[in-house]
Amino acid sequence: MNTTDSSYVLDLSPEDYQKATVEVAFLLDAFASTIDNIMGGNTAPVGRIAGRDTASKLPVSLADPALQDVIAELSKQMHAGFDFTLEDDGLQFKSCIIREMCILRKIKPGGALCRLFHSYFDGIVNGLLFRPVKSTIISVGDECQLQTAVQ
Repeated sequence: MNTTDSSYVLDLSPEDYQKATVEVAFLLDAFASTIDNIMGGNTAPVGRIAGRDTASKLPVSLADPALQDVIAELSKQMHAGFDFTLEDDGLQFKSCIIREMCILRKIKPGGALCRLFHSYFDGIVNGLLFRPVKSTIISVGDECQLQTAVQ
């Protein structure tokens, strides 16, 4: 059966989802660690380039958007894995699938994977806002806070 068939159904158990989550966490950790080692810790350009590329492919069209508009739209697009809002001058991540992956892999949130993700996120915002964006991780924990600057 072809996976593009409308009658194609994949029956996955909760155990299958758990195994997939562990595998994705492993792959994300390996990917971020490798990029971090190759780039000597300076992964921001890699993340931003990938984010801008992703932004160009999103089914989003915002006319003359402000940062608040872009963040609100991305929050809707990414709600399955993230709960974030723009408050004052920064982003507040209440829930984050990346943080969950860090915890699963027993790696400290705020490290290489988080930095790469937030550079990627900045690239997406940059691509939708048409202005450079830079976020700095201020705090990590049950909720993470980033200072976000639009240039």
